[in-house]
Amino acid sequence: MSKPNLNKLLQQKAELEARIQQTRNREALEERKRDTRRKILAGAYVIKLAENDLKKLGRELIAAGMLEPRDYALFGVANDLDGTDPDRLALV
Repeated sequence: MSKPNLNKLLQQKAELEARIQQTRNREALEERKRDTRRKILAGAYVIKLAENDLKKLGRELIAAGMLEPRDYALFGVANDLDGTDPDRLALV
């Protein structure tokens, strides 16, 4: 195999690898977008189940261990909640 032919093949290989990586990146980005959309729709459904009572939902998320203290204000719940609430949602 001549040197120019080998260089040409190596260049083509590098170009193909770059295109493969671009395609993988694009597919990963699309999957992240789909995942974000799923989470938005699922969250909207859960909020609807909670009858738009974000405090109730926030308490439920705290009880489930899914809400960090830094996010309490998003749901209007106090930082000192112990997670017990007789008016909890039944999401099961």
